[in-house]
Amino acid sequence: MEIQNNQINNLNKQKSRFRKFILAFFVVIIGAFVLFIMVAWGWQKYRYWQDEKIAQKAEEGIRKWQQEDYERAMADTYGGKTPQETLQMYIDAVEKGDYELASKYFIGSKQEKELKSLKNSERKNIENMINQLKQVLKSVGSFSWDKKEFAIRKPILVDFKLYPNNIWKIIEI
Repeated sequence: MEIQNNQINNLNKQKSRFRKFILAFFVVIIGAFVLFIMVAWGWQKYRYWQDEKIAQKAEEGIRKWQQEDYERAMADTYGGKTPQETLQMYIDAVEKGDYELASKYFIGSKQEKELKSLKNSERKNIENMINQLKQVLKSVGSFSWDKKEFAIRKPILVDFKLYPNNIWKIIEI
């Protein structure tokens, strides 16, 4: 009987150890799972924070560029009160051979390209262009929906843009 009780006690101890082992095993598995979730969540938050920082830096750069562009536009006084007036000023400058002045009637980013184009063109081609532009002055154009751009399409396309200081600049001919 005592042997049988020892065997039962040993069996109970083994069952108890097995239960503790199983419990510890599940605690470790659940702990590992919780740790994995916490690390994944933390990593996601960290990446979000990094992406937000990058976006804020880009937004700051865009805002700075827009402010600088606005200030350059406000300082630019070359142009007329109407698209046609700007075009006439451009024609007058080209006819006088003042290509430097003529290029200033273009939007800022196109001025250098226009100056090079005028300097590298033959006089015959320039005279032909001037004759076409004089015809453009007689044509009817149309405004964009926000009244900040204007285009004349015949006999050649001429696009204009209204600067924030209310002068018109040529976008392209």
